[in-house]
Amino acid sequence: MKRRNFIATTTAAAVGTNILGGVRLKAFNPDHLMNIQADDDRILIVIQMFGGNDGLNTIIPVDASEYYDFRPNIAVKKSSAVNVLSQIYMHPALDTPKYPSAYNLRRMMEDGRLAIVQGVGYENPNLSHFRSTDIWLSGFNTSDPEARLVNGWLGRFWSEKIQGFPQSLPAHPTAVQIGGSLSMLLRSPKGDVGIALTDPNKFFELGQGLSPDLDPMPEDTRYGREFNFVRLVAEQSDLYSSVVKQAYDAGRNMISYPDNAFVRQMQLVARLISGGLKSKVFLVYMNGFDTHVQQQNSDESGLHPYLLESLSAGVGAFMQDALQQGFADRVVGMTVSEFGRRPFENGSNGTDHGASSVQFVWGNKVRAGVYGTTPDLVNLNSNGDLRYQWDFRRVYADVMEYWFGGTPEETETVLQERVLPLGVLQRPTSVDDAFSGRFRVGIKAFPNPFSTSTTLEWMQESPASVTIDLYSTAGRFVETIYAGSVQPGLVRIPIVPSASGAYICNVSVNGINNPVSLQCLR
Repeated sequence: MKRRNFIATTTAAAVGTNILGGVRLKAFNPDHLMNIQADDDRILIVIQMFGGNDGLNTIIPVDASEYYDFRPNIAVKKSSAVNVLSQIYMHPALDTPKYPSAYNLRRMMEDGRLAIVQGVGYENPNLSHFRSTDIWLSGFNTSDPEARLVNGWLGRFWSEKIQGFPQSLPAHPTAVQIGGSLSMLLRSPKGDVGIALTDPNKFFELGQGLSPDLDPMPEDTRYGREFNFVRLVAEQSDLYSSVVKQAYDAGRNMISYPDNAFVRQMQLVARLISGGLKSKVFLVYMNGFDTHVQQQNSDESGLHPYLLESLSAGVGAFMQDALQQGFADRVVGMTVSEFGRRPFENGSNGTDHGASSVQFVWGNKVRAGVYGTTPDLVNLNSNGDLRYQWDFRRVYADVMEYWFGGTPEETETVLQERVLPLGVLQRPTSVDDAFSGRFRVGIKAFPNPFSTSTTLEWMQESPASVTIDLYSTAGRFVETIYAGSVQPGLVRIPIVPSASGAYICNVSVNGINNPVSLQCLR
């Protein structure tokens, strides 16, 4: 298509709801494009597992007799489950039996590159695929069916982080989604922060040559505004198509990836990163987790095991490639799925929509281990589903604050609620931290449990700004207990909660979180 013809014949009304060359069209102002990427080169990969992954058949509660009572046909036998580090049992598919030499989630767990978060969910779970997906992607924990969820937590975060957005756009797309139309996750009230592509070569062909050779028009008329809108879309499409193509051509994969649709998505992401694409977020997608029928066969094969093996092989292959190419320290990844499955199998060798589930967080900069306890199969909720342990947004807070350098205030703005980071990611440190006392301190509470009050105690080596907040055990803010400064020496601060219950008491010392579990028996 000729550039002049494109400008002359296309109007905002005609294309405003479509995607051009993988770039969703938005009414950005026609300021020049700028390279305004964040200073660091950290990357997040989000793996969306659509359909509701069955957490009980992912991480197996082999010592819970109820598990085998509830699932006489589809439970994973203890003798088949893969025991990792003597503390957790994985579905054997996560050990990728079809690819015995592959790096996978089991080996990543042993190498300290995998965190398993059990009991992830939210209050008043919604069991609709689409509504619950919207809740997970938006980052808004709401049971109000009238609340409209139209943009995502990463979209809101980056639309504020990118200086001048959307009048000024980054030289590289902030986020890249592999396949499909752009997810709500990457939308913001200011506009979309990413692009969707499947084939970099096709993406390049669609966008190539669209940079206009006509100057912007005055915006004092509707025609001028629409003209400038289409002109900017063309310029953006041309720019991003070229940048993606250049990264794809320059990139490489240094290992052999298994031939699998999801694995190929991870292979493409690795190649784009290798080729120098400066995107901050990559979104990849797995379908098929709505396993109502024939979830698993008697020999522990079937649809769900196939999906788990694909996930493990894809993440493992990407990690091995990243390690060999030297960019492993720059990348962390996380899985999301809209809900788990019911504890009970149904009459079709499957499971129906449930509540809480399991989440994987992986990478060199993960605090590896198991977060949360084995799901309680006795104390189910009023619907007979698993109770959640962690608010799903706690890992989001980790990403924003510990990975991308956001502040607690920015996290609260994005999520519209104060949520305590889970601590599953390593917080970056610098030489300056040694001089400002920005390290964790050993905080103890005496007595604990307690009936009326307890006292927090720690040794402070330098002057510090301290804030003490109480959160629910799921990680949602309850109240602030103390905000002020402390001097070097032994610090003692009394804590008197306003109500009885179990809490996470977070002591922020010079911006570093120090969570302590408290039990008030008043």
